[in-house]
Amino acid sequence: MPPPLKREETPELNQDLPFQHRTWRIQRIGWGVIALVLLCAVFGLFGHGPLSRTTAHDPSLPLSLEYDRFGRYQSALTLRLHVHERHADQDTVRVWLSQDYLDKIEIQQIVPKPEGAETSPTGVIYTFRLAQPGRRSDIIVSLQMQAIGFVPGRIGFDESQALIFWQWIYP
Repeated sequence: MPPPLKREETPELNQDLPFQHRTWRIQRIGWGVIALVLLCAVFGLFGHGPLSRTTAHDPSLPLSLEYDRFGRYQSALTLRLHVHERHADQDTVRVWLSQDYLDKIEIQQIVPKPEGAETSPTGVIYTFRLAQPGRRSDIIVSLQMQAIGFVPGRIGFDESQALIFWQWIYP
């Protein structure tokens, strides 16, 4: 058996400890970024999830809107408009959708089917017959996004009585 090496006979190792510490730090930062992206995906920042679904409402208006804040280009999204009881005492309701939003979407289906539609310079007004006047009514608009980026929209009874909402559309 060979004798153990003495301190002076220890083999030289090429070490760059400052470089190694920088590498470890960069790896930890990378792991943190990956964990953050995964958490954002789980909570709905990139599509469906608890952070994605939200409601727009104004206490002065008898309506509210459920929608997804985040979506994908040419993917299906849904707007759920709730007409509250205090406005639903009529047989019909008119719903206005802003033209700037309509320019960035393609409507696939509206439930219930509107009885009529009128265009105006600021948007389109749909007329709906309420199934049960005096009770809350829901109008569901299924659409497909045709734009990428920040998409603002307005929906309501007319331009002056409208809810403002926004969506971020990923490519």
